[in-house]
Amino acid sequence: MSQQEIKGNLARLLATENLIVEHRKVSTAQFNVDSRVLTLPLWDLASGTVYDMLVGHEVGHALFTPNIDWRELANCPHDFINVIEDARIEKLMKRKYAGLRKTFAQGYTELNNKDFFEVADKDLSNFSLIDRINLHFKLGATALVPFNASEMTFVARTDLAETFEEVCQIAQDVYNWEQTQKSNEVEVSIPESDDKTDSPSLNVDASGESDEDDSTPSPRSGGAGTSSSSHFDKIDADDLEQQIQDDEDLLDELFGEDETGAEGGEHGTTSQTQRSFDDQSGKLSSQSTHDPVYVEIPSNVNPDDYVVDWKVLHDWIELHQNDQDPVVYEHVDSNYAEFRSKSQKEVNYMVKEFECRKSADAYARAGTAKTGVLNTGILHTYKYNEDLFKRITVVPDGKNHGLLFLLDWSGSMSRELLATVKQLLNLTSFCKKVQIPFEVYAFTNEWALAQRAIDNDSRVDDQSYYRYRAYEKEDMVKNEIYLDKGYFYLMNFVSSRSNSKDYERMCLQLFREASYYDPSTRYYGYTSFQNTPGVGLSGTPLNEAIIMLNYILPKFKKNNDLQKVNICVLTDGESCSTQYGREYTAKNYETGEEETRISSGRIDWGIILRDRKTGIVYRQFTYGDTTNIFIQQLKDRNPDVNVLGFRILSGGQLSNYVCTYGGGMEYYPTIQKQWRKEKSAIIPNPIAYSALYAINNNAIDADTSFEVNSDKKADISRAFKKMLSNKSVNKKLLNSFISMVA
Repeated sequence: MSQQEIKGNLARLLATENLIVEHRKVSTAQFNVDSRVLTLPLWDLASGTVYDMLVGHEVGHALFTPNIDWRELANCPHDFINVIEDARIEKLMKRKYAGLRKTFAQGYTELNNKDFFEVADKDLSNFSLIDRINLHFKLGATALVPFNASEMTFVARTDLAETFEEVCQIAQDVYNWEQTQKSNEVEVSIPESDDKTDSPSLNVDASGESDEDDSTPSPRSGGAGTSSSSHFDKIDADDLEQQIQDDEDLLDELFGEDETGAEGGEHGTTSQTQRSFDDQSGKLSSQSTHDPVYVEIPSNVNPDDYVVDWKVLHDWIELHQNDQDPVVYEHVDSNYAEFRSKSQKEVNYMVKEFECRKSADAYARAGTAKTGVLNTGILHTYKYNEDLFKRITVVPDGKNHGLLFLLDWSGSMSRELLATVKQLLNLTSFCKKVQIPFEVYAFTNEWALAQRAIDNDSRVDDQSYYRYRAYEKEDMVKNEIYLDKGYFYLMNFVSSRSNSKDYERMCLQLFREASYYDPSTRYYGYTSFQNTPGVGLSGTPLNEAIIMLNYILPKFKKNNDLQKVNICVLTDGESCSTQYGREYTAKNYETGEEETRISSGRIDWGIILRDRKTGIVYRQFTYGDTTNIFIQQLKDRNPDVNVLGFRILSGGQLSNYVCTYGGGMEYYPTIQKQWRKEKSAIIPNPIAYSALYAINNNAIDADTSFEVNSDKKADISRAFKKMLSNKSVNKKLLNSFISMVA
């Protein structure tokens, strides 16, 4: 876990809410009380203590600073509000979390030693009151910040402030006091003119018209030979109003206050120490730090736009399979019947193992309680037995389980697809027998071809799909993961919602589609039948499939009254790239003006996922780690979900797979030993998956039959050992799978 993740979790714990925590390339920390987004600078150069102090400070604003406009309560610069409020919220944070007292003290001391307040070798008595208050409450009494008796009143009030309204009143009073002190130091006088003055003269006649010489007039100078009082005697009401405004402007220039009093400047309208602190805070971030982009799970998704229901899917498949001569399927259908017959033993084994584990688990959780009723059957043993009461055994109710399968329907699966489908059909048969609700989804990019034909009530006569792909993405949302309608689909191949007849139809049609790609059914590179248009193998939108489960799972659980769902991911490789809505600026050639647009951006390094529903911000995406992060997000949003990974691979891919998904190589020697012996391995301590299985692509459909070509004892022994070895591959994985489900 990175430091940013750790500090983000710290912020959420301190705030006791799921704040949205962002780490960005900004100069100071910020908290938006409306959106509840805490933005923290990328303090990669800060010590742990300073980092914790800064996080604690900003969380204080999140907890205690109300979402109101301070300008309605005070007419003073914002710096004054900020300094007094900082003192209040840090006091409240120390009160709420006593351990932060030491953190704040050490953190500010460390930064002061680096002169973050820019007060080194300076006389503190020359600083404004608001600056000295700021130093006193941030550095503590040991800083020996000087105050006179009148100023100590404001210090005491700040120390006792409990509400934001008190803060605003104190800030207003401090500001007024400072302005009074400044006004006492400055005398504003209007000089009298005489014959020796260099000031221009301003003569006003009886008509109110004035005569100016070539010099620049001064609005506050009187006419030649005329005192200022005589000047005001002659001035009319409008001129008087202008004179007053001019005098106010002069005061503003002297004191540096604008119309609102909200902006800082010199002469007591800013806290120079706080401004210096904010400027110096930029040194806690390295210049090379990359400003990350935060993306989110789509907020508005309708699963029906992406999921092809089993009825629609298999009606389409049946339509095209019926167009072909039934003879072309004889060989495939024969293989299917043989597979079904042989697989019954394996399915029955799974059912038996499941029932045994379920019963053992219920027994282990059973509690035996005594009642106050005597057991008259053993009453005669009272002389040597004190336990004469009846007992009742309470077996807690088990949770209702469901299973979701994600099947990789990509081109790289062609060689292992049929074998994978066989294993999948065995699992669905098991679910049918033990009455576990299930759904099988295959993720694909090809279904759009069929969907267009279905929408137009026509057949497909042109399979050049990419020629028709729409690249306009009007539905893209800024900084949201993009699920491309018309390109990404989940095909619902098998469903427990079907009756027995429909279930067999689904299984057979799925077997036929998978057999099209199996090398054993090909003659000179061709098969005797055609696959269904729109159901062909495509890319690998695995990440999109996992994201889509965020919207499928709630409905699946509700419809089947489930408490626990196990998700099985069957794939042979990595997901293809995932897109998000990237905002950029481009020139409109019709208007010639710059305009903001949104196009697809690729999820890779420098992108960070956050989930507003859970408030969790995840580590930065890196190459090969995207799937882990999306799985973790799915589990965080759905705590009652297990995600089981079944990866089909060769021996040469094992080490990279373990490193990417197993969290390290410390267990690799043991995994490799198991792999060589059993052609499969269970990966311990996966990063995101609940359980992880690696299956050799040459062993997934190994023949488990006992075949001997001679009557020699040595040949018989070798054949028997081979059969047991092949069977152990499946049984070991099945035992582990059943233990997760049971």
